[in-house]
Amino acid sequence: MKKIAALILVCLMAASLLAGCGAADSAAPGGGSAEQGAESADIGALRTMGDVFGFEDCGVGYGEGSFVYVFEADGTYYRAIADLPEDVSEALWALDFFDEQHDEKVKEIVAPLEISRLENLSETILPQEELDALIGRTGQELLDDDWYIRGYNLDTMEFWMYHGAFAYTVVFDGTLELTDDFNEEEAIGPLTVKSVTFDGIGDATDPE
Repeated sequence: MKKIAALILVCLMAASLLAGCGAADSAAPGGGSAEQGAESADIGALRTMGDVFGFEDCGVGYGEGSFVYVFEADGTYYRAIADLPEDVSEALWALDFFDEQHDEKVKEIVAPLEISRLENLSETILPQEELDALIGRTGQELLDDDWYIRGYNLDTMEFWMYHGAFAYTVVFDGTLELTDDFNEEEAIGPLTVKSVTFDGIGDATDPE
């Protein structure tokens, strides 16, 4: 039950936090300017979750024994992961999610936790030449390679998809009609890819 609640919480927090993850020139630790952020960002010196909270957040999640904070620093996306002790986990779950100070209280509780893993997510962004190599492949091939649909526009045949920690726009050849029993995965299965472009950070709070 708690695992399900964790997934719901991640989705709710992502909805509010992803809106704050903007372009590279807006990222600055400690609430300073972008220029100050570029001068002061020292990723190698980050030791605790409190150290990363000054950077622009792009997603927060916790559950299953870990706390995850995705952030942007100097135009690069990172994911900081900390082990979540049982007492800290219980303190987090005891918070009222609808409390206006909820996010601040979460950060206060987990700030002392040591970072167990710090990943440079930007290194996993698919370069355009690899995206271009997907042209002509079928939608089913993408789905089989762990691409996930997060939305679509049938007028333009654009499907917004996640792959790894990032989001991409995939345009398919052909046309589709929205019906009462429309299944987007089945619909794109036989279609071929026309183009793929990078969108930005996606569902990055899952470290698996």
